[in-house]
Amino acid sequence: MVRQDILDLLSEHAGDYVSGEKISQQLNVTRAAIWKQIKVLKGEGFEIEGLSKNGYRLLKMPFSLDEWVLKQALSSTSLGCTICLEDELASTNDRAKELARQGGGHGQIILAKHQSAGQGRLQRQWESPRGGLWMSVILRPNLSLADASKITLAASVAIVDALRELFQLRIGIKWPNDLIFDGQKLAGILGEVVGEWNTVQTLILGMGINVNFKRERLSAPLNATTLYDILGYEVDLNILAATILKHLENRLMSLERRAFEELRLSWSERAVGLGEEVRILRGEQVVQGVFKGISIDGALLLDTERGEQSFSAGEVQLRSKIGKYF
Repeated sequence: MVRQDILDLLSEHAGDYVSGEKISQQLNVTRAAIWKQIKVLKGEGFEIEGLSKNGYRLLKMPFSLDEWVLKQALSSTSLGCTICLEDELASTNDRAKELARQGGGHGQIILAKHQSAGQGRLQRQWESPRGGLWMSVILRPNLSLADASKITLAASVAIVDALRELFQLRIGIKWPNDLIFDGQKLAGILGEVVGEWNTVQTLILGMGINVNFKRERLSAPLNATTLYDILGYEVDLNILAATILKHLENRLMSLERRAFEELRLSWSERAVGLGEEVRILRGEQVVQGVFKGISIDGALLLDTERGEQSFSAGEVQLRSKIGKYF
């Protein structure tokens, strides 16, 4: 594509001008076609300076998702090997499942600038306005089905570590798949198995993070926050996605080496509510006790009146300092 070729050429001469004549000769296109593409790139958020005698130079790249920018930011070796970026999808997880059934390989990522029917756990709606990071990954790991269930734990640790690396934020993990800042949900994770888990092992890992928009764009009843509200400024979604994929890849490699205890300890260090009173909701059943951590297989451990109990499913409610549950 001429667009990507122009970006490649400008990035190779970062900070310096590249003449329109040189671009024209190297890409074998007219200078008018180059000017037209430069105009399109500016409209997409690329800051490109053009001087009649000097040519063009790339000053700044957009914070919004862009396949070319994301490729420059990636440092992972397998995750992000193939990128599918759409302006709008009903659900990145649903699209990922389609691609996986069509032979999509390990590490392919699917992103959307907006989801019209995003879903969280228990088929709940996940609001996905523009400015968020809505991303799914096709994974074909060397893990058993039981061990694959730990991938969502690995993803939560990876996202927390990425946010700490980039913004020095201390985000907590609320079992099983929510990321919390100051008692409010910032992100969620949804893992779904594709087909039978036998010869071909495929898991779709969906991650949704509230990033470059204000909390007021979400429904009033939601107990949620956004990175924009926390930081007070917009961040580069491409760098955020690439950093998460880097940490996720490292965690997956550890899982494949069967380093389950390492993951359990890492998760526990980042957990919210550890040692505090919580409630587990399982349909009509409510179990109350003290949150003791997670087992080696990722089940939540609760110290109750009947002794220690483990839960592999259910919804956790944490008790706040004022006695209310969230």
